[in-house]
Amino acid sequence: MIALSNVNRMGGRVAATFTAKVGDLALPGCALIRRDGGDTLSVPRMGTPSRPAPLTAVQLAELERVAVEMVG
Repeated sequence: MIALSNVNRMGGRVAATFTAKVGDLALPGCALIRRDGGDTLSVPRMGTPSRPAPLTAVQLAELERVAVEMVG
């Protein structure tokens, strides 16, 4: 299950920032970034040393779809 909270819509290149919950994992500091080729999802790095959040390609794609749909 994917849910977005604390959505802060913005103008310009960064369309929105938000906290994503993917299953049991909370990811504060996500962003939906507008680019010429379409929207891109930015997910924070976690842990020490910093590494990408432990999401599968399917979870990342679904998170991006939900963010684009919610921000519009």
